[in-house]
Formats: sequence, structure tokens, C-alpha cells
Amino acid sequence: MSFFRLTHVPFERDFNVHKDLDTLDTHEWENASRTEEQGWKTRYEYEAALIKELIKEKASKTVLEVGSGPGHLSQLVQNGTEVDYHLIDKPFAEKYFKEHTFKGTFFVKDIALDLDKNDLNASYDLVICNDVLEHLLAPSNVLRKIHSLVSDNSQVLISVPNWRMGHQFLYRGIWDYDNVLYFFYIHGFVVDSVYPSPLQTPDYPRIQAEEEMPEELRRSWNWYFVLKKKI
Repeated sequence: MSFFRLTHVPFERDFNVHKDLDTLDTHEWENASRTEEQGWKTRYEYEAALIKELIKEKASKTVLEVGSGPGHLSQLVQNGTEVDYHLIDKPFAEKYFKEHTFKGTFFVKDIALDLDKNDLNASYDLVICNDVLEHLLAPSNVLRKIHSLVSDNSQVLISVPNWRMGHQFLYRGIWDYDNVLYFFYIHGFVVDSVYPSPLQTPDYPRIQAEEEMPEELRRSWNWYFVLKKKI
């Protein structure tokens, strides 16, 4: 038996011929200048406001950001918010973090295949994974470790890009809207709420794996899922 995946739009067929997949490689943050672009600043400001609301809602004291990059988002979150903030990413991200004397505790870990919990807290009130899982070789392993790092009262914020924005996913079908809801569910999480992005994608119609997606999220650049442990 053979399985075939149908491509949906012309730009996706074009992306399929690329050989260099968009993964989190060793030198991912060697040049962090792209975070100074206005689009990133708009995103980070929006995301920081959302995260601050989540922290306030649960009176969170400990935050873990997995795949944090050099830490720009974390600095906005910590501005006016008292939390113990831990970040995880590669050596070049840590180098940028230290050179800019950013606030927080940085751990260098390779999360492509798993998440090493050594030196981390036993539990966190809030775990953030912002447009990261879709880059990983083994996202299931990382999500399972995240599940082990949160309590029943914790929150997990995971964002996933909308395929309409032309992102070249490592495992394309997992991150379609309905599929990612199921992906979270089989890893022990339920979706408490979903927030849209302030940025919009080109206007392409729904695909079959978007039956559960609210219309207002169809052109959202990415989706922000707030998860809690399935009890």
C-alpha cells in the first residue's frame, strides 16, 4: 500500500523542491539581526502581552521557554513582571543573551531529538514553546518532557505557524489545525484557548484538516494554543 500527500497551493509545491529544511541547526542564532525587523517586534510585543496575561491569571512564579532564541521575548515579558524565567536554546543564542546582559537563566541544550531535564526545575507554572516544535526532528519527545515539567494547574503556551504563510515544515501534516489538536491530546494535553496572530497570511480556502478551526483564525499567521494537562 502506498500513501500520497496532496499539495494544496502552488507555493507549497515550490517549497517541496527545496533541499535545505528549516530546522534549528547549530548556528541558528549566529546572526540575530533578523529579530530587529519590525515584523518580529510586532510579534514579540503581542506575544509578551499575551504571556503576561497568562502569568497574571495563574499568579505564575516560574516560566520555562523552550527554544527561546537569544531571549528578546523573555525581556519583554520580564519587564514589570516578577518571575523566575528559564530559557533553553543553542550556544549562539546563549552568546547573544550574555553579550546583551539579558535577564533570566539560560541553559544550552539541543532539543532536536529530546529535552534534557537536568538542571531544570522539577515543575514550572508556565512553559512556552513559540514556533519551535515544527522545527524539531522528534517533537513528540520534547512535548512528553514538557508534560512531565508541568502540574495540573500549570499552563503551556505553544504557537504553530499557519501553513498559509509559506513555512516549510519538517513534518508537514502534523501542524494542520485539527491534526495539532489531536497531537496535543495524545500527548496528555487539552486546548484551553486559542489566540490569533496580529499578522495575516494570504487568503487560501480551508483544507480538510481544518474543520474545527474558527473562521477568524483561518488567515492568522500562526496559532497560539494555551494547553493544560488532561486529567
